Amino acid sequence: MLSEELFPVVQKAMAAGYQLTPDAFTLLNEMPVEEAIQLMEEAIRRAYRQSNIFIIDAEFLAKKPEVNKPMKPILAKKSVNVLDLILPPMTKSIGNSNGYIDYFNSRFKQLESIIKQRPDLRDAIPLAQALKLPLKTKFKTIGIVTEKSARNNRLFLDLEDIDTTTQVMVSGEDNLKKGLEILLDQVICIEGTRFRENMMVANELYWPDIPMHNIHRSNDPVSVVFVGDVHIGSTHFRDDLFEKFLRWLNQDLGPQPSKDLASTVKYVVIAGDLVDGIGIYPNQLDELTIPTQKAQYEEAAKLIARFPDHIETIIIPGNHDAVRRSLPQPVIPESYAPSLYANPNVIMAPNPVYIDLNTVRVLVAHGSSLTDILGSTPGQDFANPVNAIELLLKCRHIAPSYGGATPIAPEQVDRLVMKHIPDVVLMGHIHIYESKKYKGVTLISAGSFQDQTPYQKRMKLVPTPGVLSVFNLKTHDQFPLDLERLN
Repeated sequence: MLSEELFPVVQKAMAAGYQLTPDAFTLLNEMPVEEAIQLMEEAIRRAYRQSNIFIIDAEFLAKKPEVNKPMKPILAKKSVNVLDLILPPMTKSIGNSNGYIDYFNSRFKQLESIIKQRPDLRDAIPLAQALKLPLKTKFKTIGIVTEKSARNNRLFLDLEDIDTTTQVMVSGEDNLKKGLEILLDQVICIEGTRFRENMMVANELYWPDIPMHNIHRSNDPVSVVFVGDVHIGSTHFRDDLFEKFLRWLNQDLGPQPSKDLASTVKYVVIAGDLVDGIGIYPNQLDELTIPTQKAQYEEAAKLIARFPDHIETIIIPGNHDAVRRSLPQPVIPESYAPSLYANPNVIMAPNPVYIDLNTVRVLVAHGSSLTDILGSTPGQDFANPVNAIELLLKCRHIAPSYGGATPIAPEQVDRLVMKHIPDVVLMGHIHIYESKKYKGVTLISAGSFQDQTPYQKRMKLVPTPGVLSVFNLKTHDQFPLDLERLN
């Protein structure tokens, strides 16, 4: 007969979905009440962290919890700061042609300034001045590429600045190779020769690009886990892998070296598409386990609440979240995700955003524009999304091309220009984990927690669910964490 004092805690276990065997009841009755209550509560916590435990027997009940190595020192003071929302104060969208004129003028001026920071390009002159020079005169000029066409082994670009338009002819093997990578609406510098009245020949092409970068390092050996595209609420959401992730973060899964790595984690950064959303594509309701956005965010909040208390989580929106699709995206509204806002360890940020993690500057963007680049640019493919991230870094812009799959808001200021040189660039959206270095900067395409969808099958895109990046902020070493293989 179970004692009256023990009944509530046993009832709690049964309400949580666990069954107690007769020998477990016997063991509890043989112990002092306070000790039995403590043992039962500890067993529930352990069973909760282990997704394959449904029955609590005497052996599981009496098992002493595994003693992990002490956590490495964790910074007590919050050290995540939003440094910049790409450009200072938020500007209003203007729903007419003037809005786009202001927007592209802003883009041009910002990127022109970046290009002219290079000593060898400071002498670039406006197009109007260049077109007044004598024929065959050499010069440098900066403009936005508005049209691009190829014929007779030559590439032709329409180039314009704030005042003037001209045509540029690109020839030669090296220049053609560079030229084919140029995106529409990209700002470039051309070193060339005036060929005829309204045409110049390009001798050299220059991107805004970044210089070799001296990276910032944390004084403390703490790590950040970079996560993308969780898609909670989707029938394809890998809840089993997310459960593994929770157990790993709590140092309850994996061999000791993996637990040691987990002990260094101070931050988790989620690069958009935390939930699957509603009405994102036709017949989406057929692929949802949670049919409302608010309920999806509520489930997300429950899962994130199980992160260790010392971990701070930064969340930006993606194209599946409850915000406008047009870039730049504001933070996910509190009205949709009150439980996330109630968590003191969660920071909601816009897309894109720079964040400072122990002095290491990370540019986080969802990466919707990668679809446009990977689907239309020679030499780019969906299997290697990190190459497209590199191209965006060369362009110094989150979404250079207007009019593709990625909508851009017609604001007075282009807040998608990469004004600052980051130490790390994180993007998601493609659902494939990949990483590389470019001029000292670590580029990361985040994996996902979603299995291959019917759309991805049609696209022949094979995602990498459960593959995460664990990045050491002191050493800049990166460890791919494959949750599928972790036991």
